[in-house]
Amino acid sequence: MESIAHPLVSIISEKLIKPSSPTCPTKRWHKLSLIDQAFSNSYIPFSLFYTKDAISKNNTQLLEESLSKILSIYYPYAGRLKDNTTVDCNDAGAEFVQVRIDCLISETLNWHNTAIEDLLFPQGLPWSNCTTGGLVVVQLTYFNCGGIAISMCISHKIGDGCSAYNLFRDWSEITSDPNNFSIPSLHYVEQSVFPPPSSGPFLSPLFMSNKHDCVQRRYIFSNEKLLNLKNTVADETEVQNPTRTEVVSALIFKCAVRAAKAKSGIFQPSSMVQAVDLRALVGLPPNAIGNLLTICPTSITNNEESMTISKLVTEMRKSKELVYKTDNINDNMFVALLLKLAKSKQEYHDNGPNAYQITSLVKFALHEIDFGWGKPTKVSIANGLNNKLAILMGNQSGGLDAFVTLTEHDMSVFERDTELLEFASIVPSC
Repeated sequence: MESIAHPLVSIISEKLIKPSSPTCPTKRWHKLSLIDQAFSNSYIPFSLFYTKDAISKNNTQLLEESLSKILSIYYPYAGRLKDNTTVDCNDAGAEFVQVRIDCLISETLNWHNTAIEDLLFPQGLPWSNCTTGGLVVVQLTYFNCGGIAISMCISHKIGDGCSAYNLFRDWSEITSDPNNFSIPSLHYVEQSVFPPPSSGPFLSPLFMSNKHDCVQRRYIFSNEKLLNLKNTVADETEVQNPTRTEVVSALIFKCAVRAAKAKSGIFQPSSMVQAVDLRALVGLPPNAIGNLLTICPTSITNNEESMTISKLVTEMRKSKELVYKTDNINDNMFVALLLKLAKSKQEYHDNGPNAYQITSLVKFALHEIDFGWGKPTKVSIANGLNNKLAILMGNQSGGLDAFVTLTEHDMSVFERDTELLEFASIVPSC
């Protein structure tokens, strides 16, 4: 393939899309929870690719009209941050940008072309620690062939990955069938579950992204390889029904730690930190909006021999079962960490010097989001947040995609790991 390093991008239009109906004055001020306050206004960045054959005419007008309608339901996302504790639901609107990119969509479908994919978002916006501007930013990108990418940057300040997915999905559903769309009854949690501490609210964020030295690669795990991994773990442990998230997380963690050792020559005790969605655990509905989570850590402290995939999955399962038994409202591990950091006046740039964050979005069917043109040909997530990160998502073939971000040095070792490549196919980068 002839690679285009820096294709030309031209802006067609930029506008604000306001809610179709004004927000009730009694809902003007959206109060942010303790966990919301801890996050910076970083943007969770998804992009969906649709080929020429799938796209209907007049899609731009449809997208603008439906976004306006959905923002009247997800009204805090149409507002602006007043400060670190409050969103002013003033109906300022979501930013909507249209651009044309001088390349073919085929140059992104079977390749992980970060030079192109970075252009599918407003420059520098994904995962950035932004304090001004819209809380939702949409970019509609037209390729030369007629294909498009719909990219959405959704503020982490208001909600977590589940909240972001619900917004993206509901926008697609009202676009594809506006006459039969069932208006969701959202549950805005605000400060009802995690109120600010008695010492006072966080006046500035504790959790900041760090995009320095981030190199991202995409790996594909087929159903067959996932089954092989799960069967191996089931045969070697007492873990019943190991999940695909568990086995892939363990494999990525093991290989990442091994890659880091190649630089120093010394095995470093390390940990894997996973986010746990609390909605079902604390009796909240799936459409609850907010950062409703805790963390589930798994550590390797002894030696490299303790780092088999089966042993890691066993430890992960123990850690998860402990979370499930915990009172995650009054004894939340993530909240306790944030309070400790706030007391010591530290920022939570990452999870520690040898900590890897692995986030699973597998239960959120991003690969099935249909605006009326069929399912996307490809789903992607922008590079960034930090350089010890893996994000797992389901894919169109029923397998799993892993977007792994490491330092340039660690990635050069990681991507050649023979155990990793036994189960995963790397998407060629260019």
